[in-house]
Amino acid sequence: MVRFERTFSVSGKSERTGFTLVELLVVIAIIGILIGLLLPAVQMVRESARRTECANNIRQLGLACLNYESSYETFPPSYKAAGLEPGWSWGTHILPFVDQENLYHLGDSRYQLFGGGNNPANSTTQYSQTTLSLFRCPSDTGPELNPIRLDHAMSNYRAVAGPFQPSCYTCNVDLGGVMYQNSDTKVTDVLDGTSNTLVIGECKFDEETGKKAAIWAGMTGLRGNAIWISDVMWWLDADTAQVNGPAPQAFSSNHPGGALFVFADGSTHFIREGGEIEILRYLAGRDDGVVISADF
Repeated sequence: MVRFERTFSVSGKSERTGFTLVELLVVIAIIGILIGLLLPAVQMVRESARRTECANNIRQLGLACLNYESSYETFPPSYKAAGLEPGWSWGTHILPFVDQENLYHLGDSRYQLFGGGNNPANSTTQYSQTTLSLFRCPSDTGPELNPIRLDHAMSNYRAVAGPFQPSCYTCNVDLGGVMYQNSDTKVTDVLDGTSNTLVIGECKFDEETGKKAAIWAGMTGLRGNAIWISDVMWWLDADTAQVNGPAPQAFSSNHPGGALFVFADGSTHFIREGGEIEILRYLAGRDDGVVISADF
């Protein structure tokens, strides 16, 4: 049997010890097992930290929407635009309420058209390509600029427009939620209660599964005979109400088991995947008269 030996000195005397190849392999195997047990634990701790940071992000966005309502007596619209034109999004409108007033004035959204009036809106401006960590889920691995959405800065948070899916999109249509095109929803319009009504949810970027995430600056307008309202908002129909479901616009995240949403009162909840679809649709509506328990 092969034997490894080494010599060391104790109190001036030379001592010799050794161990076999089998013993060495056992030690290596034990170390490998310990590392194998440790890595998932480390990954779980890291994901827990990322989920906490994501929850803080979406909570700040929800509170900014509430502060906007306090100032203007209406929640921000999901985007503001005439007809099928591109328009500035809720993300732009709340910038002064998330310590980004200088960026808000850089975009000059009060006097300029999103994308300089082009339809679709290009991303040639410094403003719309400014990356903001507040709009990014730390668990999402997508690029800083969204290549599917004309290279505007990525966002992992999208407005919940409501529970209704129109057969074809109509401008300014009320989709039953808090924020939609040119909406002017007041707190008093949320008859189901602000703690029972969704405002913003997560959407991840994953080209393999067709998930396109969002952008924070605005809605880019018409492309390929379609209006890209999913840049900033989406509804919760029977398909997209499946959290982490297969629908391209389904609210989704890289957090195991579900996705984070913020309600109209600023509270944040993790909604499990595989839950009852109708529950999420009721939560998307502001005045359907159905109050949902907290078990979702």
